Amino acid sequence: MENKYHPLTEERFIELRDFIQSIGAYLPENKAPYVWNMYNDLRGEREPQPCTCASSGAHWKRAMDYLYDWVKQRA
Repeated sequence: MENKYHPLTEERFIELRDFIQSIGAYLPENKAPYVWNMYNDLRGEREPQPCTCASSGAHWKRAMDYLYDWVKQRA
């Protein structure tokens, strides 16, 4: 049987789903590494993590949009 959550396990998928549902317009700084690492892992890329300053907002929006879409496609 194919794992529709690949490369995540079902447990990690649920963790990600619950996490993104808990995030509003503000990404807590302590959650930034989780978001960026998950973004890289799901894309199979190794893009350096941007700073969390306002000038990097577009990078964080791109990462969160990707995570939202990825989860939505598999939910």
